[in-house]
Amino acid sequence: MSIGRDKSAWFVNKAKRKVSGVCAGFAAFYEQPIWLVRAVVVLLAFCFPVAVVVAYIAAALILPERWVY
Repeated sequence: MSIGRDKSAWFVNKAKRKVSGVCAGFAAFYEQPIWLVRAVVVLLAFCFPVAVVVAYIAAALILPERWVY
C-alpha cells in the first residue's frame, strides 16, 4: 500500500477540490475521473435537489479530509 492511497474509507480530497472536495474524494476512492463524478452529481441534483444538497453537505462535514494529488 502506498502512502496517501489508503482505500479503506471515503474521504474529502482537499487537494483537487472545487467546492469542498467531496466529488474529488469519491473520484479518487473509486478511481474514476473527477469530471465524471461531478457530472453525475449535477445530473442527480436536477432529479433529487434536496437529497443531493443534504448528502453533499453531510459528506463535507462528516468525511475525513485528505490531500491526495
